[in-house]
Amino acid sequence: MEKAAQFDAAQLLDQTSIAIIALDCENTIRNVNTAAEKIMDRPRQHLLNTHLERVLPGHPVALDLISRASNLLMPCRFRVAQLSPAPDIHLLVSLTATPLMGENGQLEGTILEMEEVGSAEQLEEGRRLNETLDSLGSLALAVAHEVKNPLAGIRGAAQLLEMESTSETGTTCTELIRSEVDRISRLLDSLLGLAEDHPISQKNINIHEILDHVVRLCDTTGTTLNRDYDPSLPEISGDRDKLIQLFLNLISNASEAAGAEGQVRISSRISKQIRLTQGRRQQHIVVEVKDNGPGIPHELRKRIFLPFVTTKSNGTGLGLAISQKIVHDHDGQMALESRPGETAFRVFLPLKTMR
Repeated sequence: MEKAAQFDAAQLLDQTSIAIIALDCENTIRNVNTAAEKIMDRPRQHLLNTHLERVLPGHPVALDLISRASNLLMPCRFRVAQLSPAPDIHLLVSLTATPLMGENGQLEGTILEMEEVGSAEQLEEGRRLNETLDSLGSLALAVAHEVKNPLAGIRGAAQLLEMESTSETGTTCTELIRSEVDRISRLLDSLLGLAEDHPISQKNINIHEILDHVVRLCDTTGTTLNRDYDPSLPEISGDRDKLIQLFLNLISNASEAAGAEGQVRISSRISKQIRLTQGRRQQHIVVEVKDNGPGIPHELRKRIFLPFVTTKSNGTGLGLAISQKIVHDHDGQMALESRPGETAFRVFLPLKTMR
């Protein structure tokens, strides 16, 4: 009879993909597993004997969850929380705090579990959004072609009436008709941007050249614009014109949100997380456009990439939808993080495919 395998508890903890942090009653870290080292991007010796608040500065959700679990003496869970253990790491995680009871029945600390849910959930959310944009694009294509021809006829008729009109009122009315027809035509042209299904032009591109070109194009009068580039970034493969349109939308929006005395920061780096793109493991570059404007209202954040959703009183709500489509056409992903006083759009563009 074969001897049953023996498993060491510490080894089991180090094999799990869930980050586990053991804290004492003062919220000082006493033990961690390998997954915690990876998710926090710090070696074990730099985590031990450190207060949790120093490891996760500015994120009270974890401490609040631990306090609740300790007071209720029962596990408490927070389904999705955004954490940034380092300036260049942004995580979407589920948190579970479980009271750690001693043999005498007294509370000795807390076990904090963190499981990254960002990759799977964001991929699924991105897939659903892209399917919605594809459907809307097909609808836009059909509607635009059906409407543009009658609009051209209306505009032509208005021009004829204007030429024959002898009254100031008649001229004013025909000018109004032409102006509104032109506005609707521009809206339809924007809608057609969602319906474009042409293969993108794949060329080697220096992303910093793209960003600098866009900055020259943008009207950022009064806004302080800071650039923080990683000069070691390799070139990517993409469509120059499409990427210019993408970052022109994002930087213009950020400048408008920040206002005349606001600040916009454009940064680039290599993502430390490996993300799945169409079933392949890939490393990405990340371009972040951050402003210190009022932020996007909470009720709009999940819908902000859909057509006709906008925070502007005079906006069409198509710029971010088209931006999302451009990122999708480049096999990339786009993420949003917003709160009052800070909004950041992060564009993840793939480098070479990894095995």
